[in-house]
Amino acid sequence: MSLTGLTIAITGSRRGYELSRIVKNLGGRPYVAPTVGIEADLKTPDNAIVEFVKRITKQDVDYMIFMTGPGVLSLMSIAKSYGMEEDLIAALQKVNVVARSTKPQMVLKKYGIGTHLIPHESTAKGILKLLKNIGMQGRTIGILWHGGYQMQLREELYRSGAANVIEASTYQYSFELNNDGASILTSMGFNYVVPKLGTVIQLIGDIIAGRIDVITFTSPPSVHGLFKIANINHTIGSLRDSLNTNVIVAAVGPSTEEAIKENKVVVDVIPQIYKMGAMVKSISDYVSLNNLKKKQCQELESIDMEEKNLCP
Repeated sequence: MSLTGLTIAITGSRRGYELSRIVKNLGGRPYVAPTVGIEADLKTPDNAIVEFVKRITKQDVDYMIFMTGPGVLSLMSIAKSYGMEEDLIAALQKVNVVARSTKPQMVLKKYGIGTHLIPHESTAKGILKLLKNIGMQGRTIGILWHGGYQMQLREELYRSGAANVIEASTYQYSFELNNDGASILTSMGFNYVVPKLGTVIQLIGDIIAGRIDVITFTSPPSVHGLFKIANINHTIGSLRDSLNTNVIVAAVGPSTEEAIKENKVVVDVIPQIYKMGAMVKSISDYVSLNNLKKKQCQELESIDMEEKNLCP
């Protein structure tokens, strides 16, 4: 397994250094250019978030969905600043808790809150499928989102019979990483890389110029951030063409893959296990397979065989 000689673009912020180290260990050249950060206000949050906490403490929900670990941590910080942390924990110990993945599950566990359900597929669609199988008729469902809402989940829950869906988000995705956003990531143990607009613009230029061999995306926001900047700078067409013709595009999981496809770019690599290490291994396997095909085709160049038609 090797990435020797390849330049690998890393668009994630939270675990950019970790992914960079994996790439280096396999002989690749990491090109770290985070395309997304987070902004939060833990001391003076939006009134809607405070009301959201109050409704949970009153046990006004039947199912509580947590999308991310940073979301759990920041909600607890906000509740603590308003003197509601103990009430919030007590309430969450009595409702059906749904965690999108093991990450929010582990943060919840630190507060003594158990997780009752985790979807097989760690996406909003996976959660919807899970809840539909259980039955949501007459239920009130709370959703603590990541930095962005997905209206489809709310709409589908109502169609499945939910009586009420309440939603909140404690942070927003941004090209900035303010103090509270940084403190959340630090508390989560992330050795993050601060996103910089100039670095993203340079990345887009290097992709178009053919200086990037592989690009990795570890979240839908990292995809949206790249294409947003390309659109603002009128390079989205060239970026899309280059990604589809000259760059191996890797997504860590289904929701990230969907975000890439929405931008009319083909995903070349997605691992069976939706984790960074598995993604890098899948990239290496993809590179090895394509190198083998090229070698076989070169050997067939001087031979008049139908198999030559299979060569790229």
